Amino acid sequence: MLKTVKRSCMSLALIIAMVLSILPILPQASVTAASSDYPHLIGNANVKKPSVGGKLQVLNKNGVKTLSDKDGNPIQLRGMSTHGLQWFPEVVNANAFAALSNDWGANVIRLAMYVGEDGYATNPAVKQSVINGINYAIANDLYVIVDWHMINPGNPNDSVYSGAQSFFNEISSLYPNNKNIIYELCNEPNGENNGVSNDAAGWAQVKSYATPIVELLRKKGNDNLIIVGSPFWSQRPDLAADNPINDLNTMYSVHFYSGTNPVSNVETDRNNVMSNVRYALSHGVGVFATEWGTSLSTGNTGPYLAKADAWLNFLNQNNISWINFSLCNKDEVASALNSSTNLNPGSDKVWSENELTKSGQYVRARIKGLDYATPEEPQPNKPTPPLDFSSGFWDFNDGTTQGFGINADSPITAVQIENVNKALQLRGLKTSGSIDLSEGNFWANARLSADVWGYSINIYGHTKLTMDVISPTPTNVSIAAIPQSNSHGWENPTRAVRVSTNQFVAQPGGTYKATLTISFNDSPNFKIIATDSSDSIVRNLLLFVGSSSDNVSLDNIKFVK
Repeated sequence: MLKTVKRSCMSLALIIAMVLSILPILPQASVTAASSDYPHLIGNANVKKPSVGGKLQVLNKNGVKTLSDKDGNPIQLRGMSTHGLQWFPEVVNANAFAALSNDWGANVIRLAMYVGEDGYATNPAVKQSVINGINYAIANDLYVIVDWHMINPGNPNDSVYSGAQSFFNEISSLYPNNKNIIYELCNEPNGENNGVSNDAAGWAQVKSYATPIVELLRKKGNDNLIIVGSPFWSQRPDLAADNPINDLNTMYSVHFYSGTNPVSNVETDRNNVMSNVRYALSHGVGVFATEWGTSLSTGNTGPYLAKADAWLNFLNQNNISWINFSLCNKDEVASALNSSTNLNPGSDKVWSENELTKSGQYVRARIKGLDYATPEEPQPNKPTPPLDFSSGFWDFNDGTTQGFGINADSPITAVQIENVNKALQLRGLKTSGSIDLSEGNFWANARLSADVWGYSINIYGHTKLTMDVISPTPTNVSIAAIPQSNSHGWENPTRAVRVSTNQFVAQPGGTYKATLTISFNDSPNFKIIATDSSDSIVRNLLLFVGSSSDNVSLDNIKFVK
């Protein structure tokens, strides 16, 4: 999903000069390679406040539906979303909104009014926080997204959400055709609790819900921008592109988390969120990233800032507006504020750098269009090239790690990897935090990778990936895997596979060994490569390793029929 166009040196110099002429209140890190790797991260020329941009409209620009200002020029909104207002109502205060508008340089805030989850459906008083937030946004020259935040149940037509038309009717009556207001009709349609399916039929259900609300707003004379979610937690704007709502000023949301959703350069991969955005843009609808985070989709682990750079570069290049989740002090990686930080920044209307999380510091810089140098993280030693890889699998008999090392995107980097007794020993797994043994949350564990260093492993027709797990004592270990080939780079594992203490067998020399087996059902990318006769050569292998013991070893990692 990444197409880059380099700016001229003079243009870049002008941008830097403009940035330096308005010194930020918080200190900024030095310029890094990101400005050359991702040229669309720097600058914010299209980030205009409502007092300049006026009423928003969706126009066709070079064949792409583009958010535009009152004069028909492209405009990009960048800002923050609150967390659930039923849980964090204190963030709705004049000083916080002023901090976003002035110190952060944002031009939009999203008010996340949860409907379920103890929100509006059972606590209608939360609506007052939305009204107060709209007033603060207007007073601070911000666009404001009124977010009907639905999650569970996953179908917006569910009776829990029956108050939608009444709610939007009331807000639009209080603020008739107000240029600041954007309506987001359904946050994240999904399959939970009799929700909507991840296909055209699921989108048809979302469309049947949204269309009457769009018509209601238009009949009342409200020309405001409207944003509609899509199936699979708003990751399928491509479905909306194939069957759009008949309204000229409606866009479709996309949600992503940089640690979970990888980038893509194609528009044909329906399992990739960025690919779905590319498809939507090329098929005639506008897209708005109303929610994204720097962590995994769970809100934890990370932050994955290099991956966030790739995503923001794509969004900025395509003038796609974006809103980070979330402006709160919840104790999670995705939060912009530290857990001890007051949601009211005080009379100076500034949260200090120390009051922001790493994610908050990063997002603030990116909203302002400034570079951000991530702190140096410990880099593992480059893996030793194998001396002998003629076996066609990782047997570690040559005394090296045969290419294995900590992957650059691993959330855990303190694990030590070396060849011990002709096996790949991993030390520090438990103490470094690689202890999640559940099937689904392997993302939090240490991530290894091994380039094959010029050798070839042809796995066509193979159906299993096996490996020996060796430990000083019986233990519990879970591993998820992604083989990679030239054209099949990434497909999320379905699950991690676990070996338990009762599966370990005593070995000569006092160690214990169990065999772990990964199948097609566990690793979709394995199946794709092993059944593709034109591209069945494994070039890399990613392993996500969790353990209840600090030290384990892997050996004889091989694909078998």
